[in-house]
Amino acid sequence: MKNPSICARSAVPVLSALTLVSVQALAQTANPELVVTASRTEQILTDVLPHTTVLGRAAIEQSQVLDLPSLLSREAGFQFTQTGGRGGQATAFLRGAASLQVLVLVDGVPMTKQDTTGAVSLEHIMLDQVDRIEIVRGNVSAIHGSGAVGGVIQVFTRQGAGHPTLSASMEQGSLGTSKAQIGTQGAVGKLGYSVSVSRLDTRGINAANLSQTVNANPDTDGYTNESRSLALSYKLNANHQLGLRSTQFNGRFDYDVSGSFSSPQDVHKGGTKIDSNSLFWTGRLSSIWSTRLSYTDAKERNTTQTVGLYPFGTEAETRSKVTAWNNQFDWGPWVLSMGADHQTQGIDMATDGVSGLSRQRTASAIYGGAVFNLNAHGLQLNARRDEVQGLAKNDSVYLGYGFNLNRQWKLIASHSTAFNVPPLGYLFDPYSGNPDLRPESAKTQELGLQWAQGQHRLRSTWFDTRTRDLLLYDFNTWQFGNVSRVKNQGIETSYSGRFDKTDVRASLSLQDPVNESTGLQLVRRAKTLASVSVSQSLGLWTLGGSVRYTGARPDVAGVPELPSNVLVDLTARYVLSPDWTVFGRVENLTDARYQTAYGYNQLPRTLTVGLSWKTKLARP
Repeated sequence: MKNPSICARSAVPVLSALTLVSVQALAQTANPELVVTASRTEQILTDVLPHTTVLGRAAIEQSQVLDLPSLLSREAGFQFTQTGGRGGQATAFLRGAASLQVLVLVDGVPMTKQDTTGAVSLEHIMLDQVDRIEIVRGNVSAIHGSGAVGGVIQVFTRQGAGHPTLSASMEQGSLGTSKAQIGTQGAVGKLGYSVSVSRLDTRGINAANLSQTVNANPDTDGYTNESRSLALSYKLNANHQLGLRSTQFNGRFDYDVSGSFSSPQDVHKGGTKIDSNSLFWTGRLSSIWSTRLSYTDAKERNTTQTVGLYPFGTEAETRSKVTAWNNQFDWGPWVLSMGADHQTQGIDMATDGVSGLSRQRTASAIYGGAVFNLNAHGLQLNARRDEVQGLAKNDSVYLGYGFNLNRQWKLIASHSTAFNVPPLGYLFDPYSGNPDLRPESAKTQELGLQWAQGQHRLRSTWFDTRTRDLLLYDFNTWQFGNVSRVKNQGIETSYSGRFDKTDVRASLSLQDPVNESTGLQLVRRAKTLASVSVSQSLGLWTLGGSVRYTGARPDVAGVPELPSNVLVDLTARYVLSPDWTVFGRVENLTDARYQTAYGYNQLPRTLTVGLSWKTKLARP
C-alpha cells in the first residue's frame, strides 16, 4: 500500500453499505458485552479503545467449526497458513504479523514456543474446551508484554457458573472424520465447576501436492486430538474466591516431507501435547480495590518421527512457570491497574536422543495503567517495563483517546509501542542460534471510527505499524538474525449485530505488509481479507453460512504466487426437543482447490452431521 488513501477509497463502498444497513436496523436492548484483554480491567466492549472483537460461546456454536484457526479466519486482520489438512502445522498472521509476533494466551498464559519455530500450536486447540475468545489488534506490549506486535488473542476455557447442566455431542463426516464430546458445568452452593472431554479423529487427505513436491509419500495424513478441561472455583465468602484450571490438548498427526533426502515410502508422524495447570485467588480488599494472584505451570511437548530411507526423530519441550499479580482500583471515572509478572521459561531439544539444547531464563515485568471515561471523553494509558535474563530491558507504552461525537459515533486515536524477544531456540540452538540477537521493536499509530447502537457495533481503524530488527532466518549466514525492517499500513473494519432473528458478523481488511529492506510484499500475507457470516433463526431451525475471501499473495522465494480464493460454508441446526438438537454443515461448499502454503493441499468439500444433547441437572 504505497498510498494508504487508496485503501481508504477502496473501503468506502463497503463501509458505507455496512453503516447504512446498521443505521436502518431497529436497535435492540442487550446486556453490554464485557472484555478484559484490552486493558487488564473489565470494560464494556463499546468503551474499549484498541480495536477489539469478541467471540462468545454462542458464536462458537453457531459456526460449528472444530479448531481455533478455522474460527479466527473469519475475523478482521486474521489469516493463517497450514501445511496440509486438519492438524497440519499452522502459522497465524494478525495485521500482517506472523505467529512469533502475535501473543496467544490461554487463560492468561503465553503459548509461544521457545524452540526454533517460535510458533503457537493453534491447530491443536479444540473449541469444545473454549468459552470465549477476545482479539485485540495492534501494539499492546504495554499491557501484555513481549510478542504483542500484531496483537493479542486470548482464549478463555470453560468455567463453572449457573444452573448445573450435562451435555454430550457426536458427529460424523467426510474423510472418516468423527468427534465426540461430553461435559458438565454449573454451580452448587459455593462451588463452581466445569469438566469437558472430547476426541476428534480423521483419516485426512494427502497433505502434499504431488505435482509441486519431490519424493513425498502419497498416503493420506490422519489426525487425532484428545482434549480435556477442568475448572473449579470455591467462594470463601462474598469477597474472596479460590480456583483451579487445568487444560490439555493432545494432537497426533501424520505429515509429508518433500526433497531429495525423502522417499515416497517414508512415513512421518508427529505429536503435540499441551498441558497447563493454574491456581488463582481473587479478592476484593476494599470498596475500590480488587486483586488477583495466580500461578501457572505449563508445558508443550513436540515430537516427530520418520521411518524410511533416513530414519530420524526430534523432540522439544517448552516449559513456562508464571506468577502474576494484578490489582484494579475503581475511583470514580478512573479505573487504575497495576501489577507484576514473573516467568521462568525453558526449552529442552534433542535429535535422535542426543541433547541439542537445554536452556532456561527468567522474565519479569512491572506495569500500570489508567482508563478514564467521563461524558464524551475516554482515555487509556498503559506503561510497562520488561526485563528478560540476558537481554536489554524493554519499555513499552500505549496512549489512546476516544471522543464521543454523539450517542452512537466515536472517534479514536492512539499511539503505541511493542517489542518481541527472541525465543531461546533462536538464541542458542547449536546449528542456527545467534546469541547476539536483539529484540524486535515496533510502533503503531491508529485512527478509528466506531458506530454502536443496541446490538450493533461497527468499527473501522486505519493503522500504520513500523517494526525494526525483525527476527528471521538468514540463508546467507545459516543463522537467525535481525535482518530487516517491516511496515504495514491499512484499514480494518469489523461489524457485528442482530436484525430481529438474524445474527451478522462481517470484516474487511486492506493492508500492505512490506519488507522495507527489499521493497517486497511479505510472504503469505494477503493485501485483502474479507468475510461475512450470517445465522438465521426460523422457528425450530437455525440456518447459517459464511463467505471468506483471501487475496493473492506471494509464497517463499522461487515458487509461484498463491492465487486468491473464496470459501463458502453452510450450517443448519434443528431442535428436536428441549434437550436434543440435530445439526449439520458443509465446509468448502464449492469444492475450491486452494493452498495457503505452496506444495500443500487444503481440505476439499466435506459434509458433517451430528447430534447434541443438553439437560439441566437437579440441584442437590
